[in-house]
Amino acid sequence: MFNWYIASMINKMLSYTVHLLTASGVVLAFWAVFLIMQGDAANALRVLALAALVDAVDGSLARRVDVRRYTPHIDGDLLDNLVDYLTWVFLPLLWAWTFLDVPFLVCAAAMLCSMLGFAHKQAKTEDQFFRGFPSYWNLVVFYLFLLDAGAAISSVVVLFLAAMVLTPVKLVYPSRTPALQKVTLLLSVPYIVMLGVMLFYFRET
Repeated sequence: MFNWYIASMINKMLSYTVHLLTASGVVLAFWAVFLIMQGDAANALRVLALAALVDAVDGSLARRVDVRRYTPHIDGDLLDNLVDYLTWVFLPLLWAWTFLDVPFLVCAAAMLCSMLGFAHKQAKTEDQFFRGFPSYWNLVVFYLFLLDAGAAISSVVVLFLAAMVLTPVKLVYPSRTPALQKVTLLLSVPYIVMLGVMLFYFRET
């Protein structure tokens, strides 16, 4: 009985720790806002990349420690969505408006479309695909900068992808889509390493 109690307490502590890890994204978001306001484009993107890394691992950890069982009063999905909207949508588009000269109305339209995309009840399909573009604006703005796309082309790309958020097409969910999942995850490793190197040498790229 005592061992069961100790195990239960440990599991609750682990569950709270995972929720705190997810919630830490809002601290990273606050840091990114500060860096954007300071005109530090490179470090702002690096902080957003760190937030993306947290987002990449917190879901798996939450399932492993069974947070729904041990902290049922905390809605982990809602917590995750709140942080994700800040770090995957609002801040990257604020970054694009600040450093890529993408017009305010274009960024605002993308934010609205992504908000509706986040709120869609079938944002992730039953067979584990994304419904529409999954609002990976971090990657979008990074590539637009890397390719020196310019304000006009960047605006067209942002508007097109904003429309794709609301389009009922299936796109691969890398960590969950069953088809070729192992290959996808395997190939994602060098891709993530490549992104990390480019971010490290951001000013030289």
